[in-house]
Amino acid sequence: LSSALHHFHCPLCQDMETFQAEMFRLGIYIPDRDAAWELDGSFAELYERHSSCDAGQCLCPAGREQAEENGPWRLLLCSSCGSRGTHQCCSGVAEDAESWECGDCSDTGSGE
Repeated sequence: LSSALHHFHCPLCQDMETFQAEMFRLGIYIPDRDAAWELDGSFAELYERHSSCDAGQCLCPAGREQAEENGPWRLLLCSSCGSRGTHQCCSGVAEDAESWECGDCSDTGSGE
């Protein structure tokens, strides 16, 4: 009952389609909802996005947490890891840039 229909699968082979069909055939009730661990918000933090500028020196007058849709204070997240961000202006990213990589992912911050 805790895994419900959306996560109910064979514990051995992980097959979902055949396993659920057989359980329905045997008359086993499987609630049509998301799993209990999804409903109580246990994993809510996994859906949160990074939301601050991690540049060595943030130049934004409103602070590291400020982010705009467009312009110099647009917050770009690392296109590889997504765990770091920068304002377009703080890292000198071009206005038309659609992506940015942090120093860890681009190897520019590794000290090599």
